[in-house]
Amino acid sequence: MNDCTSSSRRTWLRNAGLLTAGLGLTRWQEARASFVPESVMAEQRLFGEFAQQVAQLQQLPPDTMPVLKARLFANENPHGIAPSAKAALEKATTLGNRYAWMEFAQLKKLIADAEGVTPKQIMMSPGSSDVLMATAAAFSQRGPILTCRPTYDDLLERATAAKGQILTVPSTADMGYDLAALKAKALSTPGLGLVYIVNPNNPTGTIVPPAELAQFCRDVAPTVPILIDEAYIDFLEPADRPVLGKLVGEGLNIMLARTFSKIHGFAGLRLGYVMAQPNMLAQIKPYTNGEFAVSITTLMAGIASYQDQAWQTFCRTENAKARDYTTKALKEIGYEPIPSYANFILFPIKMKTKLFEGQMFGQGVGIQTRDIDRQPYCRVSIGTMDEMKTFVDAFKKVVG
Repeated sequence: MNDCTSSSRRTWLRNAGLLTAGLGLTRWQEARASFVPESVMAEQRLFGEFAQQVAQLQQLPPDTMPVLKARLFANENPHGIAPSAKAALEKATTLGNRYAWMEFAQLKKLIADAEGVTPKQIMMSPGSSDVLMATAAAFSQRGPILTCRPTYDDLLERATAAKGQILTVPSTADMGYDLAALKAKALSTPGLGLVYIVNPNNPTGTIVPPAELAQFCRDVAPTVPILIDEAYIDFLEPADRPVLGKLVGEGLNIMLARTFSKIHGFAGLRLGYVMAQPNMLAQIKPYTNGEFAVSITTLMAGIASYQDQAWQTFCRTENAKARDYTTKALKEIGYEPIPSYANFILFPIKMKTKLFEGQMFGQGVGIQTRDIDRQPYCRVSIGTMDEMKTFVDAFKKVVG
C-alpha cells in the first residue's frame, strides 16, 4: 500500500471511480521493499479509514458504478472457466443441498498422481488464501518468517497482525528472489519459523530457476520449514516448472500452495490446495475453515478442470500472446517491463501512482499501482488481446 494521507485517498476514490468498492483491497496489496513495524501500523490505521469510505460507497446505487473497458487489476483469467468445468458445475447443482464428502478423494488422487505425493499429503481449501492465512497464524508463533521483498504480502500482513516478526533479504537486481542470501540468513538465524517464497513472484512476475529452487529446498528444509506459493505456476510451460511435489513425497518439510483462481478461472468459485507433510497440515488445519468450506459444486467443477489440459494450454498460450504484445508495446514507447512469467506485468512509470491509476480508470481501464523503493510502478493484469490493446491505447493517452 502506498503512503498517502486520508485526503489523498478520498481524492483517489473520486478520480478512480467506485470500482474498488467491491474488491476487498487488502487481497491485492503486495509487500513494500522494506519492513518498518511503525510504518506498517500507520498504514493499517490509514487503511481502516479507507475501508470505512469504501463501505459507504457500497451503499450507492449500482448504476453509479463506472463501466470498465478492461478489467486488469486482479490477475483474473479473462477466458473464464473451461467448458468442461462449466458442464460439471451445472450438473453438480443437483447436489447443491449436500456437503462434499467422498468427492475430495477423487481430486486428491488426481493431484497426488500428478505431483508424486500421497493423498494424505494434500489438503483442499477455498482458494489458496485460506492456506496462506493459516500458515501465517501457525508458523509466526514459532519464530520469525523470512522472505524477499517485494512479494505477495497477505501472509506477511497476517503474521504481523498476529505479533509475528518478518525478516527480509533484498531482492536481486532484476527483482527476483535471492536464494543465496535467503539460504545464508535461514541457516544462520536461530529459531526461524518459516521461509516464504512466491514463485512466480507477485507483483514482479519473476521466477526462480527450477534446479536452484529444488536445491535450496534440500539445503534449507531440514532446518527451517519452507512455504512456496505457486499460485501462478500454471502459466509456465510444463517443462519449465519446478517439480517440487517429489520433495514433499520424499518427506522434506516444504509446503506447496496452489490455487484454481488463476489459470483455471476459479477466482469466484474458490478452490485451492496445499501439499505438505501430514504433521505440517495438522499444524495449520486448526486455523483454516476446513475442507468443507469448499462447496460440492465447486469441487466437481475443479475435478473436470484439473483434467482439462487442453483448456489450460489454451489459456496459457493466449496469456503469453497478450503478455508479449503488451511488453513489446511498452518497450516501443520507452518503458521497461520486468520480464514476467505470470499473467501480469510490472513496470516503472513516470507519474505518481494514484494520479496515474485515477487517469487510467478515467479511460475505462482498471490497473494497480505501487511504490517500490520510492519508484512508482504499474502492475497490469493480462486480459484478452483486445483488452490489452485497450490498455495500450489508454496508456499512451495518459502518459502523452
